[in-house]
Amino acid sequence: MEKIEKLVRPGFNPSALSLDGPGFSLVDVTNEPVTCYWNGDAFSGDWLVYFRSSCPEFTFSGRSEEVSAGAVRFLDLASPGKFHAPAGLSAVRLQLDRCLLGLDDKTVKRLQGLADIRENPLVRGLILPALSGWQRTGIGQEAPRLQPVLRSMMTALVSSLLETPAEPGDLKLARVAAIKKFIRRNYRNRALDVDEVVAYSFLSRRALYYLFEDEEFQVSGYIRALRTLEALELLTEANPWKRSQTDIAEASGFTSLPAMRRAIREATGSSFRDVQENPEVLRFRAAELRKLIGP
Repeated sequence: MEKIEKLVRPGFNPSALSLDGPGFSLVDVTNEPVTCYWNGDAFSGDWLVYFRSSCPEFTFSGRSEEVSAGAVRFLDLASPGKFHAPAGLSAVRLQLDRCLLGLDDKTVKRLQGLADIRENPLVRGLILPALSGWQRTGIGQEAPRLQPVLRSMMTALVSSLLETPAEPGDLKLARVAAIKKFIRRNYRNRALDVDEVVAYSFLSRRALYYLFEDEEFQVSGYIRALRTLEALELLTEANPWKRSQTDIAEASGFTSLPAMRRAIREATGSSFRDVQENPEVLRFRAAELRKLIGP
């Protein structure tokens, strides 16, 4: 939250990191005690804030309260107002153009009136990881791709919080992100297959197929790509006590050593032996596959 008018209290010395993308921005800020004003912007608003630290006396637009660490709140800056934050406020805010989400003033007021929403499954499973991990290396290159994903996540969240239906197309990217996260968490488990993903997603196989039709991999291919990348990275480990090939196959989630060898051949275009004998090629193929899989 940047100062734009005269401070009521001196000592505003923010330390902030920000990332701007098409239609959104992410800001991570820590500051000294401050009270400041803003003019408001009729076209947008800073409206989802994750408080990394507790705030014993956080005052926003005349409403004063204690905010605990980890809280997630909607804060509307589309209208003029002021806020007071104590020393050490540490927060991450996500700003999206409300027009992109189809939000009117009445809806925004309802969202702003909600208490801490950190326990919402979408906040816990998708929004918080996005807000907590946005500083990772290379995210600047992902900014154009992030906007539709964040928009879809926020559409799903608003629909959930207000118990109002959303257009299926608006929820697609959020659903894909949630399913990919589930797969990433479980791909090393050899029992994970498409049926397990179907059960998790509450979708039919056909619906799951159409959900992933614009992705680089279908669900089965995504699982196999993650396992293959894991195997390639384990094979390049500089460890004098290297695991056996069978151990690497099991650790990567493959049901057998032949299954791992077939997957490596499909991914690299080279035989398992050729890949093993040329570590540089192996690392290059792993990097290519990592790029295809994406974040």
